[in-house]
Amino acid sequence: MMTAAVILTAFAAVLFQDNFSDGNADGWFQVGSSDYTVEDAQYHFYGGGAVNDATSYRGEQGETMSTQDYSLTSDVRIDVGTFGGCMVRYREDGPYNLLLVLGLPQQSLNLYRWHWNSIELLDACPMTVIEDTYYTVRFQCNGNTFSGRAWETGTSEPLEWSVWAQDTLSAPGSAALFCAGVFKEEPRVYMSCWFDNVIVEDPEPWALVPFTWTEIKTGF
Repeated sequence: MMTAAVILTAFAAVLFQDNFSDGNADGWFQVGSSDYTVEDAQYHFYGGGAVNDATSYRGEQGETMSTQDYSLTSDVRIDVGTFGGCMVRYREDGPYNLLLVLGLPQQSLNLYRWHWNSIELLDACPMTVIEDTYYTVRFQCNGNTFSGRAWETGTSEPLEWSVWAQDTLSAPGSAALFCAGVFKEEPRVYMSCWFDNVIVEDPEPWALVPFTWTEIKTGF
């Protein structure tokens, strides 16, 4: 069973990818008044002022994705801030968005439903998150299931999903990168978060539901 899954992943269709080695973030759309630059082939969100978050989004067809089901993977490094991670089915004009973020103060991987005036924790998994260290996050939307996992960049990707939730209200939308700052001196917010090696591809075929390998092998 594991062998079949690995083979299926190897041939997943890549919808778009960006490692910023061309020195720019062309094709990405920025939201908010934070600063967005490409430095040393990495996408850097920083600043903040009175704004406590930064978002940049894109699809393989300009601002949108051609499909509502896909897997978004990105390397994330938080220098200063509260959260760093990504969103799938992001809609700038939508009532809410779903976030998969590394929580620096919480020391966890968190899955949130983010309304524009509130935030709701849907699932969380304890995880060591160290400042100025790259982690890889994978966020998948497939039907009504949203699944996420994260690991230190350069180590082996876990086979199992760490967090997941069901959602029946989301609509097709873009892949997005996201970070949130931390208040150090009122009313200024400080943030610095880096992103690299973004890949958006077909969802993993075996992950239609978040079963563990043990459950699969034992027939539930």
